[in-house]
Amino acid sequence: MIQATIEALLRKKIGLDGSTIGSRQIARAIETRRLACGLPDQQTYLQQLQTSPQELESLIETVVVLETWFFRDRKPFGFLSRYVISEWLPNPNYPILRILSIPCSTGEEPYSIAMTLLDAGLTPNQFRVDAIDISKEALHKARRALYSRNSFRGNQLQQQKRYFKQTADGYELCQLVRNTVNFKHGNILDPLGLAQSNYDIIFCRNLLIYLDKSSRFRAIQLLDRLLMPKGLLFVGSAETGV
Repeated sequence: MIQATIEALLRKKIGLDGSTIGSRQIARAIETRRLACGLPDQQTYLQQLQTSPQELESLIETVVVLETWFFRDRKPFGFLSRYVISEWLPNPNYPILRILSIPCSTGEEPYSIAMTLLDAGLTPNQFRVDAIDISKEALHKARRALYSRNSFRGNQLQQQKRYFKQTADGYELCQLVRNTVNFKHGNILDPLGLAQSNYDIIFCRNLLIYLDKSSRFRAIQLLDRLLMPKGLLFVGSAETGV
């Protein structure tokens, strides 16, 4: 079956377990890209995928789930704030706090991390957030830092007033926060393309649940290598048993 072959390509490239998002969603993504390429059938599209890394990347862009919002699940950010206040601020000799957000999607998570650290009392030169995602489209939106109302859910009025400016096109994040986040294109299954730094804190939420077993193991190995001894790792609420 052609779709099964395409799913195998996705599994090899990004570790996607197709059952986690459903065959229908993958089929819709395949059809969207086939039509965009102007190809007559799936067999021809498969040949295109097998010979064009650019088209495989475009299919990945169509398949990956980009929905996110600022301060998604408040608990990790509350814990992060308490940790910084109790463990980091009292020690003036600590080096720069290094944090990784992977995958960072359209930027809401790493920017939420930065706002949390600023609210906790750190200055912009006391921390650095690296943010990595496989989607170039998502990274473009993240760097632009212009968001719609859909990126704000729950009680976020305080942060909106402090860090965002409302424009005709949406809510624009202030430069103070933007300057603390470094965005980079990367694949968690391609460690050579990722940062070689060690991090005090890593956010890797809502990724592991989409990976097949072997890819999940490789991802966890990489996170373990990147995390400092006694560092903090935040995963999604559905991933604690992964």
